[in-house]
Amino acid sequence: MTINDENTPRTETSPEPGHKNDGIYRVAGFWTRLLAFTADILVIAALNSIIWNALSAHVSSNSFIYKVSHVNSLFLGIIGTAYFIIMTRYYQQTLGKMILGIKVIQRSGKPLSWITVVFRELVARTLSQLMGLNLGYIVCWFNSEKRCAHDYLSDTWVVYEKSYSDNHCITVES
Repeated sequence: MTINDENTPRTETSPEPGHKNDGIYRVAGFWTRLLAFTADILVIAALNSIIWNALSAHVSSNSFIYKVSHVNSLFLGIIGTAYFIIMTRYYQQTLGKMILGIKVIQRSGKPLSWITVVFRELVARTLSQLMGLNLGYIVCWFNSEKRCAHDYLSDTWVVYEKSYSDNHCITVES
């Protein structure tokens, strides 16, 4: 994996807009990822609301099941975790990432496996969000690959689907 920024000359040619990337991607930065994550939290909140309003006659809001299923400081809850795992596995992106035109890839360039996605979204993301501090996300600010802690742990990158710039590009092995 190589990364190019504005000071590093590129040996690969940039694809024309609308053409296949051929393994060259521009990495998504902190603010883009934060905006996508915010959109995803709104989707998860809506899903929680729909599901729990349908089940409200059967489950009290003070019950253990209700508390574990909703967003809390340790992880996104059962619905949020399932949302991230399913969307990332089948589409390489969540709705928030789709809106912003970014996706998750792995070093090999192969499609994301169940093991990679479950580890990334369940274990590694939980560690990134540990105790509600979200320190794992701040790692993205301090490295040229713009990777969060859960990206390092799962060997993934978040990249733009279409790369129109030579800044902050990575090359994926094919």
